[in-house]
Amino acid sequence: MSVASLVKNKLSNLFRRKSNMCCSVKFEEERKDLNSAKNKAEILLPLRILKDNTQPEIRNIRDDFPALSQRINGKQIVYLDNACMSLRPKPVIDAITSYYYEYSGCHGRVDHYFGTATTRAYESARETVRKHIGAGSSSEVIFIRNTTEGVNFIANTLYLKQGDAVLCSDLEHNSNLLPWLALRDRANIEHRIFDTADDTSFDMDSFLKKLDSRVKLVSVLLTSNLTGVTFPIREIIRESHRAGALVLIDAAQGALYHDIDVKDLDVDFMVFSGHKIVGPTGTGVLYVKERLLSELPCFLFGGETVVDTTYTGFTLGNIPNRHEAGLQDYAGVIGLGAAIQFLHGIGTGFIRKQINKLNAMATEELAKTKGVKVIGPADPGKRAGILNFYVEGMASSDISYLLNKSANIMTRSGRHCVHSWYNARKIPDSVRASFSFYNTPEEVEFFVWTLRDIIRFYT
Repeated sequence: MSVASLVKNKLSNLFRRKSNMCCSVKFEEERKDLNSAKNKAEILLPLRILKDNTQPEIRNIRDDFPALSQRINGKQIVYLDNACMSLRPKPVIDAITSYYYEYSGCHGRVDHYFGTATTRAYESARETVRKHIGAGSSSEVIFIRNTTEGVNFIANTLYLKQGDAVLCSDLEHNSNLLPWLALRDRANIEHRIFDTADDTSFDMDSFLKKLDSRVKLVSVLLTSNLTGVTFPIREIIRESHRAGALVLIDAAQGALYHDIDVKDLDVDFMVFSGHKIVGPTGTGVLYVKERLLSELPCFLFGGETVVDTTYTGFTLGNIPNRHEAGLQDYAGVIGLGAAIQFLHGIGTGFIRKQINKLNAMATEELAKTKGVKVIGPADPGKRAGILNFYVEGMASSDISYLLNKSANIMTRSGRHCVHSWYNARKIPDSVRASFSFYNTPEEVEFFVWTLRDIIRFYT
């Protein structure tokens, strides 16, 4: 019997149709040499067809996302890289284009029609953000480009002297690690790390052991972009304040599916990015508690930051304008306001329910797949929308390549901007599939079956 016939018989047993089968199957000759396949631009796997979504409410939501309707090489796309970048709905795109089409002016500098229209829309977006996070004053909302800029803002403006310590977890994104390492090298600030548990869950005992009177700032994530675990922020803030430390929360990964009330939490600083909450790229928010605003010097200087200058001095403008130097991304900020309003229409409760369901489904199926190692808690309910894994005997970059090339399934491979955690544990690069509220059970099933095909054919 030929190799192709043997493979066909083997696959016939593996893929015998069942009532819950997601895909049709076309048998191809088994291929083991991935490099050869890449060189020939041939990825031979069973041909699977993605079923249409059967949930009306999800179909209605997906209709708002133009990117989801396109086809590549005649096939539907499956976007599972939401932890890196969310897609944008029509209301956000419309808000951005309306600025450019209708009133593309400067904010706060002019009193003509376009200028005043821009100022109204820009400040309306600020008020939308204020309400969304529960801030007491719109002055506490500073628009920035992204979470990275927000952390750097605090690292470069908060008064810290030699001998003071900044405390972070071992799970922080590079954007909440590198600014503190740079500050350590530049100003002799101590940078402390507390360990999370083996499954990356928060460890209060480990945290408290590193927290003392020398710690002036605790800077930690809300939700991890690596494993999706969420820290007990309220307890962290309470214990930090008892020790005399301020708290900065990196909410970039958690802002989509957590209700945040900064006043209720009593947080001092918080940052998040627009591009992870269906908003525009290059937009973000830095929240600063009102009593701390006047203590922070400007991070950048220039237009908008002052009301008057001489050749020997200057008069700073009001807060928050003094902290938003130069001409801002007005279209982006207006789009960010539209994104938050769109999410209010969806509801964080629905978002959490949807992504938890999808992650639970994917986790259950991958647990049956030989060689797959999931990073983080075993319980998918503790990993939000993130399923981060590696496959024994196969490079994660190859897996991500094959998912994309064979089935238009978009994931991310690598160390996910948490290189320090991987290096400390000597864990290989991984593949991160991350779900959002517009993903479907059919897409999860399609992803799982395609991954199984890849493992069978290339390991």
